Amino acid sequence: MTTVAALLSVASGLEGSRLALVTAAVLAGQLVIGWSNDLLDAGRDTAVQRRDKPLATGELATQAVSVALGVAAVAAVGLSTALGWRGALLHLLAVVGSGVGYNLVLKATAWSWLPYAVAFGSLPAW
Repeated sequence: MTTVAALLSVASGLEGSRLALVTAAVLAGQLVIGWSNDLLDAGRDTAVQRRDKPLATGELATQAVSVALGVAAVAAVGLSTALGWRGALLHLLAVVGSGVGYNLVLKATAWSWLPYAVAFGSLPAW
């Protein structure tokens, strides 16, 4: 997602600091989505003995991921806001919000496709 956002930004003519801000904001948002998913799934991952998940194996503490998630969330908000409030709302609600919504509620439902459609569909507009 971060690479796609960077490539779309380059294709649309963004350069320099604005390109870096967009890429960093998307990366921070993706970290929020990924780390929140890992925290939410830690119990299940442990129960099924997932060896590819550091939280499940005990190699990484829940507190470390929680702190990293908090830092990524603050970064996602700050970086997105630096690009303008409209873009920040679109990125934080449609992209990051969709991913977190998937993690929290929609993952195990017939609507699991919806966050992907919203997030990927709104990315070019952002």
